Amino acid sequence: MLKIGYLIQDFPPEVGAGPARATEMALRWQMHGAQVTIITGMPNRRMPGLPDGSIHPDYRGRLFLEEERQGLRVLRSWVFATPRRGFAWTLANNTSFMVTAAINALRRAGDLDILIVSSPPFFVNLAGEAIRRIRKIPVVLEIRDLWPDYLVQMGVVKGRRAQRALFGLERYLLERGNHSVVVTDSFRWRVIDKGVAPERVSVIPNGVDTDQYHYDDAKPPIPEMERRQDEFVVGYLGTFGAGQRLRTVVEAAALLRERAPEIRFVLAGDGADRAEITGLAAELGLDNISIHPPLPKEETRAFYNSCDLCLVPLAPIPVFQETIPSKIFEVMACERPILASLAGEAAEIVARSGAGMVSPPGDAQAMAEGITRLLALDGAERREMGRRGREYVERHYNREALADEYLRILFSVAGRSFPAKAKERETIVSSGAAGERTALRD
Repeated sequence: MLKIGYLIQDFPPEVGAGPARATEMALRWQMHGAQVTIITGMPNRRMPGLPDGSIHPDYRGRLFLEEERQGLRVLRSWVFATPRRGFAWTLANNTSFMVTAAINALRRAGDLDILIVSSPPFFVNLAGEAIRRIRKIPVVLEIRDLWPDYLVQMGVVKGRRAQRALFGLERYLLERGNHSVVVTDSFRWRVIDKGVAPERVSVIPNGVDTDQYHYDDAKPPIPEMERRQDEFVVGYLGTFGAGQRLRTVVEAAALLRERAPEIRFVLAGDGADRAEITGLAAELGLDNISIHPPLPKEETRAFYNSCDLCLVPLAPIPVFQETIPSKIFEVMACERPILASLAGEAAEIVARSGAGMVSPPGDAQAMAEGITRLLALDGAERREMGRRGREYVERHYNREALADEYLRILFSVAGRSFPAKAKERETIVSSGAAGERTALRD
């Protein structure tokens, strides 16, 4: 039995790509006989029905606690949380978790064979380094975003000395990690450029559970998504942050208000820019756009399936050309056409799969034109886009297969042989034997 520690700040009931990835990977590994301990914080953001920066009522007033979620052992620790926006408050939140998580892991995690340290946020890597040095266990750095590059390119970290210090710390941590797992090929080359040997970097992308995400005709989770006659629903679900630049979506809605009145924009989520985006839509007097709180994970499939077209936008910043938003795979699995307002590796996936169209990031005019082009297609053509997207993720981004590949890496880094029993179970599952698939999920 491989004993795996998974250090990640965000975890359900918080929603998002990180919590979904950690949960689905860990559950799959336990099916193979591994023992997984999640080391995380008290939930305080991206929770449906609660404002960001507010500790979930079930977890308030606690410094440490242990619970079980879906059969996973979860160790939680206190984090500083506030509804105030700004880098300083975010930094306080992240560094508080860095400290309490390290203490919690050292006190309560027990014997571990290997530790995964998942970022962002970046400072969780320091907690991982402290645990590695004290416990003498190998560490896998799971890099889901290049935060140092992001902070510099967004202008958050200014001044050459501060930037050199940040990148120096990043190199120090990368050198001491036993292995790095990144989510895109572009990230892999960037990490190699930072001095890590190629054989110590692997790519395990953000895939999708194709059993959970698929097409159906469930009732829309938001009343505004109920189609009126000839209405065309364009949806966005996710983070309202600088990285998504949802101002572009609002500006595109303004351009299309008179030109294509049958188009209705529905945005759902939360983040630092939510108030700004809501204010801009109100300032422009837009009646063709509605903005809603984040949805529980179990309602995300219904959201996608209630859209005629799903938007995946990113800001026009170079580092985002190396990012692949995980929602791309969820949308494709639900057989919905995509308009991706981005560039780089994610744009290549959309183009290569034939699942939608691509427009330049941050360009509202181009986004509006892309939406009208997709509107002009007949329903059969859009359905064919959706079918191609589903077929593509089943072939390349199925999370079950990705989790199995990840587990092999963990065994290797831990200096253990991948057990024959796990190999046998993996073969049975990948062959599509329905009875065994059901038994494993139970």
